[in-house]
Amino acid sequence: MAAIAASHAVSHVQNIIQRLQLGDKRLLLAVSGGADSMALAYIASRAVGPRNCIAVTVDHGFRPESAHEAAAVGRYMQKLGIQHEIRRLKWEEVQKPPVQRLEEVARQRRYTEIGNVCQMYQVSAVLTGHHSGDQAETFLFRFIRHSGIHGLSGMSLQTALPFALPAADNKTPVIVRPLLDFDKRTLYSICKAGGIEWFEDASNSDTRFKRNMLRQIIREADDDDRSPFNASSLLKVRKAMQGHREVIDRGLASLLDKHATVRADLGVVELAAETDGQQLPRWASNPAVRERALASVVGWVNCKDHPPELAHLRQFEQLIVSFYKARKAGASIAQTSVSTAGVTMLPPTVRHGWLFCRQRPRANEIQITKDLALGATALWDGRLLICVQAKPGRSIPEAVTWRVYSQDAAMHKWADQLLEHRRVCRKTHRPADMHQAVLAVQPIISVKPVPDAQPTLAFAFGSVCAETLAATDLDISVRAVRGTDLVARN
Repeated sequence: MAAIAASHAVSHVQNIIQRLQLGDKRLLLAVSGGADSMALAYIASRAVGPRNCIAVTVDHGFRPESAHEAAAVGRYMQKLGIQHEIRRLKWEEVQKPPVQRLEEVARQRRYTEIGNVCQMYQVSAVLTGHHSGDQAETFLFRFIRHSGIHGLSGMSLQTALPFALPAADNKTPVIVRPLLDFDKRTLYSICKAGGIEWFEDASNSDTRFKRNMLRQIIREADDDDRSPFNASSLLKVRKAMQGHREVIDRGLASLLDKHATVRADLGVVELAAETDGQQLPRWASNPAVRERALASVVGWVNCKDHPPELAHLRQFEQLIVSFYKARKAGASIAQTSVSTAGVTMLPPTVRHGWLFCRQRPRANEIQITKDLALGATALWDGRLLICVQAKPGRSIPEAVTWRVYSQDAAMHKWADQLLEHRRVCRKTHRPADMHQAVLAVQPIISVKPVPDAQPTLAFAFGSVCAETLAATDLDISVRAVRGTDLVARN
């Protein structure tokens, strides 16, 4: 039976690779050492050939045995003929988060390291061992967070790799989850039949972590066919939610094309405020479409790797609906904003529609980047890609470096210049682009011509500062890591 399951899994992965047009691409395998990812490596090596794969193991460094396990994964990859990389997270370089956020921060850092390996080898797709049990956990996790249809549709087969820089073809690497149709029991049997050693992470039993607690609930419910919390029941509801989402999404993309303005250079979205004689704007007239539109916009702006919670979307919706009710009744309209889910929504004025921008960061939330060489690309604040390079035909010393600051950090160094630059920008920029809430979350870039020199202000509020090296010799580009597509899969 295990041999049949393995053969079926190999054919299944081959079909997915061909369907996603990845047959001629080198693939990165995320292999932690657990049964699911070890089975993935075994299956992928037979589906596409070991020479077309690279494996990466991210050692979180939380357990004393983790380094030994990563090395054991490397030996098995060598046996399969797959090149292997080990990346160990160094927690002494950052402030270790409290246990409640440890799982989230570790996940972000893991994806960052995986993205770095993609950049090193110019890999465009990462295969993970997510299986149907993970899908059920994700559904239940999002359910208790009060996610809407967007979140309850679960993990998709393919999605953008979070916190990753684009490859040479200017496309962000993707995550592919080819084993979502297989349960953990099947992957265990494939490992046992193939003589594949795997490791059980003891921290997966620590119910202080919410996902582990939910996993335990599902595991216990699987013994009761009538329980609404067994994996089968959860996956049926998830599939129904996916169907609802797909129906809504068919018309949503064209609707947002007409009624949304995406400022990819600022990380800002503006939704039209005009109602065309109706009670609400077209994108907000149907509650289900409105929820999905807001989920898409909020997810695009905050760049989190999970959909916004329904409770957060309801806060945005409440302001929108009450705004138009007050306007219809001729009542005074309070020009208040809503900030939640990492996003600030600003009400419309005569100069702009509904504005969505990143919520103002907490003090020291965004770190100043290290010195970067010309031509390098930085992912700043997890949402904006920034590149500084010499203009064509310009000869710039290799010693020139640049940094990126938050507005608060930059104000400590260049307050007078920033205020003067903002005054100049107000004459040429759109009013919406110069809203204080928008300006507060824009990157400030400095350039240092030689190592011992003081950095000089080069770019702020979406434009190059006049009479600087940046104005004459440098190209500075800022763009959203998610491009301009608002309706994207999570």
